[in-house]
Amino acid sequence: MARIETATSRIIHQIWGNGNPNKAVLAALRNTNDILNKKATVVWPLLLDALEENDLSTTGRPTAAEQAVFAALHCYAVYQQGNQDCCEYADKDHDGKPLFKALAKLHNDPTTRAAIDRRVQNVLGNTNPGSVINAVGHLTSILKSHTSQELINFAQLGQDFYYLQFSNESAREVSLKWGQQYYWHSEKQIAEKGE
Repeated sequence: MARIETATSRIIHQIWGNGNPNKAVLAALRNTNDILNKKATVVWPLLLDALEENDLSTTGRPTAAEQAVFAALHCYAVYQQGNQDCCEYADKDHDGKPLFKALAKLHNDPTTRAAIDRRVQNVLGNTNPGSVINAVGHLTSILKSHTSQELINFAQLGQDFYYLQFSNESAREVSLKWGQQYYWHSEKQIAEKGE
């Protein structure tokens, strides 16, 4: 795993606490998507301890790593809300699904397709990292309200958030990756829909 993905995964496992979730941290993460917000201070000990030294700010202005991990944790907390029975996170080696692949289920449902497609198109067509991260947080809320709880790979989402902050080109590469996850359907999936 890449270092941002690894750090995000480690923090999620600490927050989950083997079935004894840190409710204060989850509440703080749900209530702000800005690492500089006063409410986010309770998250800082976990976040800053998990990152490598060169990923930490030296000026007080959040680094790309700090913002990416915090944003992924925000999405995790939104998705985890109300579920104390199990952790709604898994990495790709443990059947964790990319967020946009999970959103594809809403694309496949005729009752939600138009609305979710509009929101996804806005994300995929945007290269402003702050706007994209904010919009993905809203998509996470929509997914939570419409589907049964699937295990989502929020650590990979953190790595994607990190990469999209480097340049317009890297943002477009992340958008293409998310678009592939959202729009592409395997032969097996198509056959299952027809049955």
